[in-house]
Formats: sequence, structure tokens, C-alpha cells
Amino acid sequence: MGDHLKKTILLLACLCCAALCINAIAAETATSKLTTLRGDSGKNYSEINFTLFSSLAEFSSLEVGEAVKFTAPKAGWKLQKARVLGWSGYNKSSQSFPADRNIMLEIRDKDLNLLYKFADAQNNYFLSDAGPLFGEIEIPAVPVTGDFYVVFYDRGAAPIGMENINGTGNSFIFINGKILPADRTIQETNETVKINWLIEALGK
Repeated sequence: MGDHLKKTILLLACLCCAALCINAIAAETATSKLTTLRGDSGKNYSEINFTLFSSLAEFSSLEVGEAVKFTAPKAGWKLQKARVLGWSGYNKSSQSFPADRNIMLEIRDKDLNLLYKFADAQNNYFLSDAGPLFGEIEIPAVPVTGDFYVVFYDRGAAPIGMENINGTGNSFIFINGKILPADRTIQETNETVKINWLIEALGK
């Protein structure tokens, strides 16, 4: 499904890596007692080549999500937070932020059964005049076993960070109740490569 991700990758020339690093360090301190799971390349975020992607712009639908598959590290593990790299935007000319719009997050088990659903205004998590940041969404201790999915619906309100290379095979598009591989086509070579959504799952 390379064409699905090719058309509307939202390129940002400057992604404010310094601000992102500060945000990551602060979040790490606040969540040091939790285990953090990642589905991306595992590189330091300041070294990751990423752009912003909007499923609404790509699919013209509010019901398409960016999903990452994780594996619970032990029996009895409970998911308590999800962190998503995204941005609601900022108008430098008018020095204003966008109006509130809804985003949604779902937790699904390995068979895609819904375990938890949450919706809120994007500006409560992704408001910044300095570029993309990790929005932290609290989850009421959802027990997970084995593989599970965190599904984020940006809905055009907060495009999500997409690592353009080093795909791990853990990122997907969730559409019409089905999971499809997340990839993109490199225009210069017409090569299809896997990508990673920048989502973390935290728990203990």
C-alpha cells in the first residue's frame, strides 16, 4: 500500500530537534518507574529521520488509524500510558494555535478486539509553537498479554511522526477493522519501504 503513504507525507524542513530532545528527557524523568516499549528503530529521537503524516489527508476519513504492535514484556503487565509524537500546528504569522479538534486512541489485543478507547481535543497533548512533541495519554491500567496494538487516529488534528526508514514491520494502518502494512514509495527509485509510527507504550 505504498501509494497510500506517498501522496500526503507532510514534509517539515525544520523539526525542532532541540525541543523534541528536551521534551523526551522530561518525559523520561516523569515515567522512569515504567517500562517503555517502542516499535520503531530504537535510535535516539534526535537522530531519527521523520516527517509528519495525516491519515485524514491521505484517506479522507476520520476512522483510519496509525497502529503499532507491541509485545507485553511479562505476564500481568498493565499498559498505563501511550506517548505519540505529533503536532497540532502553529500559525507564526498570526501567532495562533488551531482550534480544538478530536483525536482518538484505542488499545486492541492481538486479535484486534477493543480493550480501551479514548478521545479528547488534540491541543491538550500536542500544543506547541516549537514543532512536534510527544503527547502523553494516560490509560487506566489496561492488562495486556502477548501482542497488542496501540492505534492512534490523528484525524487531521495532530499529524503523527513517521520514521521514514529502518522499518521494523511493527507499524500498520488500521482501516475498516483490518490491519495493513505501513509503507511508502520512494519516488526516485519507485522502491517500497516500511516505515515506523513514533508511538510508545508504557506500563509495568
